[in-house]
Amino acid sequence: PLDRLEEFFSRIIWPVSVACLSPSVTSSSSKADQWHLHISVLFVGLFIAWEVDMLCQRRLEILLSESADPNQEQLDLVDSFTTDHSIRQHYSTMLEFSAAIQILSSRSISPREVERGCAALSRVCQNWANMGVHMTPYFHFAQHFQRQMLQFGPCYSTWAFPYEQNNGFLGWTNHNNHKGGELECTMMQKW
Repeated sequence: PLDRLEEFFSRIIWPVSVACLSPSVTSSSSKADQWHLHISVLFVGLFIAWEVDMLCQRRLEILLSESADPNQEQLDLVDSFTTDHSIRQHYSTMLEFSAAIQILSSRSISPREVERGCAALSRVCQNWANMGVHMTPYFHFAQHFQRQMLQFGPCYSTWAFPYEQNNGFLGWTNHNNHKGGELECTMMQKW
């Protein structure tokens, strides 16, 4: 799937307003602002990358890890499981997911909007689970957003994007190999 995901991103024609992107979406050298751009189309890429029924393979791995000698009924159950490939259903779920992300990632958000966005996100996860889509533990974590956002404020204010951007800015600061407190002064002057 990673090869298909890389191919998907290499074939995208980005608008000229988009800043420099990392050469590989799966590389660990991607910066926060590059991920911010990739995330806008990542889910379409994941759909394309996971077109093969990976869930059956994953369920078989889990079954074999739990039981050294599974019976034929268990194996047949794993083989009978398929992912729903209805483009219409995936598209409508993606639209609702995009709306939920748009609501939850706004700069200011009311408790009612938090409830609405989290409910949409929950419906999306349930739809994908019913469709047999492979989901990571992050989808479970997403079910706890409402409490987190009501407790700590909008996710826009708790994201790491601004901090990562500032760390990158400080990382490019020329410090001339200063040591013993001089480096901090140089960085503060640059800041």
